[in-house]
Order: sequence, then C-alpha cells, then structure tokens
Amino acid sequence: MKITLKNWLTLLVLSLVWGSSFILIKKGLNSFTPYQLGSLRVVFAGIMLLPTAFINRKQFPRKNYPWLILCAVVGSFIPMFLFPVAEMHLDSSIAGIMNALMSIFVIVLGAVFFKYKTNYGELTGVTLAFIGVILLLQNSSTEGGTTNHLWFYYTILIIAAMMYAFSGLLTQKYMGNISPLTWTAFIELVLFLPALLTLYLSGFFEVLAHNDNAWEGVGYIFVLSLFGSVLANIFYYKLIGETSASFASSVSLLMPIVAFMWGLLDGENLGLIQISGGVLIIAGLYFGRKNIKIKYPFRKNRKGTLSKR
Repeated sequence: MKITLKNWLTLLVLSLVWGSSFILIKKGLNSFTPYQLGSLRVVFAGIMLLPTAFINRKQFPRKNYPWLILCAVVGSFIPMFLFPVAEMHLDSSIAGIMNALMSIFVIVLGAVFFKYKTNYGELTGVTLAFIGVILLLQNSSTEGGTTNHLWFYYTILIIAAMMYAFSGLLTQKYMGNISPLTWTAFIELVLFLPALLTLYLSGFFEVLAHNDNAWEGVGYIFVLSLFGSVLANIFYYKLIGETSASFASSVSLLMPIVAFMWGLLDGENLGLIQISGGVLIIAGLYFGRKNIKIKYPFRKNRKGTLSKR
C-alpha cells in the first residue's frame, strides 16, 4: 500500500472537518434535543444525496445490500444520536478526544473479526490508549474521582467510536468497486425514512414554530450535515478504498486537537489529568501505527542451550 501526498492532504482536511463537528453539535443542542439534531442531520444528508442514489441505483450489487444496511445503521444512524446525547453532559472537546479511540478499535476489531495480524506496536498502542481513557474519565471537579452519572455518557462515546471503526472495516471489505459517492448516497438513502420519522415524532416542527432561535440551530446542523456527513464521508470512504481502514482511521490522530482548540475558543476547560489522558490516547494511536519487533539477546541453538545472537 503506497500512501501518496494526496492521501495525507485528504487525511488533514478530514481531521479539520470532523474535528469541528463536535462544536457544531454543541451549538445545535442549544436549540434542539439530541434526537432532533441527529435525525435532522441525517435528513439533510439524505436530501442532498437522494438524486445521486437514484441515478446510480443500478450500479449497486444486491449481494452487498445487507452489508450496506449494517454499515449505515452502525456507522451513521446510531452514532448520530449517541454523540449529541453525550454532549448534553460532556464538553465537545472530551467527545473529540474519545472519538480518537476509533483508530484503536480498528486494530482490535480488525484482529478479532477480520483476522488482521497485530504486532507489538499495536498492542502498545492499545495499552496506552486504555490508560488514557481511564485518566480521561476522571473529573477534576470531583477531586480526581469520576462522577457516577457521567460514566454512562463516556461509555456511549466509546460505543460510538467502536461503531465507527467497525463500519470502516466493513466498508473496506465490501465497498469493492463501488464509488465512494455512490456508497455514501445509498447509506443516506437507507437512513432517510427512519430519520424523517424520528424527526417528526421528536416534536421538531413544534420547536421550529415556537423557538425564535431554532433557525440558527438549523443552520449549524445544516453545516454539520453538509461537511461532517456528506462531503467528509465521501472522502473518508474514498481514502479507505485508496489505502486501508487502518490508515483512514488515523484521522482520529488530529481530530482531538481540532476539537480541543474549538473547545478552548468556546470557553471549555480540561483538567491536567484529563489532558494527560488525551495525550496518552494520541500516543497510543501513534504507537499503534508502528510495526515494533522485539529482538531477543539470546536464542536457542540446535542443542537447546542459549547462545548470544
């Protein structure tokens, strides 16, 4: 697999776009509930991509429908709600750092479900990231202890990151020769009606009619959908097709930095322990990309005794 300059630039742009998604979610939550925000995001994406799905409807192999549906539900629909629910109680910068675990889960799930080989670098990365998550779960306002009611929201962020990773691995295996635009369009087509029904049942239109600030929230969600869902997903799936799910998930290396900077600009603060946890997660992602081989100073000779190399 050859990584080109174009691939690195795509990775950088994705990091900036997806790293900014968390602050847009936070702004959208000022006007809407997590369920209204998540469903509206999917509906906007569906409206933008439905013509593409219709035009290319004959290009999609029927044998790939089950994997497409699974990828749509696991990689788009459920996380669209999990992140807003968590950000009702956690800072957007925390959500950005937790999402960095996606890259670690690509390594773990790839080894477990897709028989990808692991190395010592990846094992080191997983260990560092796990310690980082434990530190990140510490709430500085509770004197080093984790507030019990926040555990649930940290957990759903971990689940969302795991879902993103699994979806990326599915895409790598089953997207095949389907163009990234067509794959993204069909994902949004699958989710459009469920999202529209959820939007209606959530009371979105009542909020839109009676909340004077609602249209500002719609603007934030539209930008989130256009860049964070439609364009970013197209380039993400394209990056997977040109490289691998493992390299594409490296976007999570830079996303926490972008999310953290947006959080600072919006008045968010992280404690020293939490910052240390975020650094360990990023360090884990770095080592997870290294193929570390351990050289032993001694080896067994034919007689079964130890001798120096």
